[in-house]
Amino acid sequence: MSTAYHPHGAAVFDCFRGERGALLVCHQDGERDDVPAAFWLRETMDPLEEKALALCRGRVLDAGAGAGLHTLALQRRGFDVTAIDVAPECVTVMRERGVARAEAADVLSYAGGPFDTILCLCNGLDKVGRLASLPHFLDRMRRLLAPGGALLADSFDVRVGASGSRRDALLRKQEEGRYFGETDMRFEYKGLRGAPFPVLQVDFETLSRVAGMRGWECERVDGTGGHYLARLAPR
Repeated sequence: MSTAYHPHGAAVFDCFRGERGALLVCHQDGERDDVPAAFWLRETMDPLEEKALALCRGRVLDAGAGAGLHTLALQRRGFDVTAIDVAPECVTVMRERGVARAEAADVLSYAGGPFDTILCLCNGLDKVGRLASLPHFLDRMRRLLAPGGALLADSFDVRVGASGSRRDALLRKQEEGRYFGETDMRFEYKGLRGAPFPVLQVDFETLSRVAGMRGWECERVDGTGGHYLARLAPR
């Protein structure tokens, strides 16, 4: 997975070093989207992110921490936080920004813990990859959580606000036997193309159904449009 995220890490690193115009190219299902690397170095958070931080308790794991926005905010509030990211460049940036514990690691194989809160933000369930992998992801999160702990994650219902052509594309996925929220992604930066990887955006009803089948309570904390924050706790 680190090879897939190398362009992302390189763009964030260059931006942190002063190249404020660094642009990450995201190829998603054949469509191109240019994202300023400065997004990961911003100082402000949206209301769902603020809500998630307010719900954190005890020892926290920030999974897919990027440049450390949420970790730094929690540190300032006195939390014991461990930040992990698959991109070593992001880990370097986090350490230089003042993150006390930053490690290069994939949450799907990370062996730390236990944690009272696992935080997965900025489309945090994207790392699941495919809907069929969601049960395995939840099982992994259960092993990282302390008794009484919770997972806080955001995701999207991509059907909400979709254009007619977009809805047609989602329908074609379903006709092919795929879940409509599954996407194929590839990052590119300065001609460096990462390996392709799957991304999941899961609607809340599907998340709640799968989580319930694996023995989790699932609560929709807040949301706007198709974007929502969920709190999941093992039963």
